[in-house]
Amino acid sequence: MLARLYLWSNSTSDIACSPSLTKPANTLYRHNLTANLETAIRSSNAHQDPVDVLRRLDARMLEYSHGEIGWDVFTLEYKVDPPIDTVLDPEAMEKYLKLFKHLWQIKRIDMALDKGWLRVTGGARMFLRLPGAYIGPKAFIGGAFH
Repeated sequence: MLARLYLWSNSTSDIACSPSLTKPANTLYRHNLTANLETAIRSSNAHQDPVDVLRRLDARMLEYSHGEIGWDVFTLEYKVDPPIDTVLDPEAMEKYLKLFKHLWQIKRIDMALDKGWLRVTGGARMFLRLPGAYIGPKAFIGGAFH
């Protein structure tokens, strides 16, 4: 259930589309990231999850160094209380954070590829709309066969 919420649902797509993630990390504030998370949860089907599960989710900023952006420092924290902390001990939560960071990087690459694909296919459509440009069995470009 949490994997759906964290990475591939609409809620993380909404977070990932946030323009604040492209800003330098030193200009970001945790409360803004938390607000983005809450908005993403409300606009997706994740808002139907139990309240106690959603209450445990929090946006967090990792330590950052010069030159990093929001994508590099954003993470989701899942706060555990007794009795679940016996199963999800600090070592397990550290592994979760590493896994989340890896999947978050994949999400970033996925979005970059989507953006690039839209740019390429949009450019192809613009080319095909140019007057006199026809690419077919015989190349007709600018009024002459080639």
